[in-house]
Amino acid sequence: MTATDLSSLLRRTSIDDHEQVLSAANSVLKKSSTDIDALHAKVVALLHLDRFEDALRALEISGQELQDRARLEHAYALYKAGKLTDAHRVIGEDPGTRGLQHVQAQTFYRAEEFESAKQVYTDLASNVSTTAGEENDLRINSRAVDAQLAWSQRHVSVARKKSWKEDLEAFETTYNAACGCIARGELSQAEILLKRAKDLCNASEDLLEEEKQAEILPIAVQQIYVLYLLGKTDEIEHIQTALNSSE
Repeated sequence: MTATDLSSLLRRTSIDDHEQVLSAANSVLKKSSTDIDALHAKVVALLHLDRFEDALRALEISGQELQDRARLEHAYALYKAGKLTDAHRVIGEDPGTRGLQHVQAQTFYRAEEFESAKQVYTDLASNVSTTAGEENDLRINSRAVDAQLAWSQRHVSVARKKSWKEDLEAFETTYNAACGCIARGELSQAEILLKRAKDLCNASEDLLEEEKQAEILPIAVQQIYVLYLLGKTDEIEHIQTALNSSE
């Protein structure tokens, strides 16, 4: 396969087989090991295949030109590999693009630097030029940061407010709102939100059954904790029975 063939393949937006892209890139690289487009395509394919260490090795071997060109991919691979200090180094003080800002916020969050993550998400949300689906991601991630800040009590300005209507339309944001209520001691409200989060997750048409079970587990754990504090032991048994039957 030639570099032209690879470019044609990558332009086919309907393609989902990243193994095919990886194979095509490797085919080009056998003939021209320094082809920058093929190297870039290989890194992107490896990221889609969750082969983050392999992507990092490809970036390291390829040299500075590719690292400069694929700064977003480089930072993301480092973040996913847990190399947070290196990810921050690649991102730098001025990310420059929204994609890198998102990786920066996620890196801060994973490093438990929640105040810094909050600031990045606030900056992103203040820009009205959000892409399709980005607004929902921002809302979910921002509420997750708020919940962590409330838990850690490191941010006194986390609002003690009723959940936004939008927060109750997805199980992720509903769960995050519930965690915020738990941190503030609003247990009755947390109980209601956790039940809604579980119902929304079960009703989701975007998740496979095993994915639903994985998402429901932490919700159920928080439910048990809240019900214990509220003294509702009978309801705890029902949740534990449901969890055991799903295993």
